[in-house]
Amino acid sequence: MADDGSSGQMQAERDVSEAREKFRQALLLSQKTRNGIGDLEAAAAHFCQALRGQGLSPERMLIDAKQVIEEAIDGDDRPLAERAVLSCIQHYYRE
Repeated sequence: MADDGSSGQMQAERDVSEAREKFRQALLLSQKTRNGIGDLEAAAAHFCQALRGQGLSPERMLIDAKQVIEEAIDGDDRPLAERAVLSCIQHYYRE
């Protein structure tokens, strides 16, 4: 049986994975509809705070966030990508 530490770690990893997918979906929706910026902000906040909760450095969080952004919108929407990056940075440092 797993101890509390490993089960907590597994849950944190699932939370990050779920937050990553919500962030990706919000990026796709924002790109497609030009709406949903509030959803994008909320998803970016959740994803980046989850990474922070995992103990990732700001640099590592930014690398992971940019990877999700690149996979979702493939460089096709620079203003949206810049907004998502800025949002991630802001939310990483927010308490």
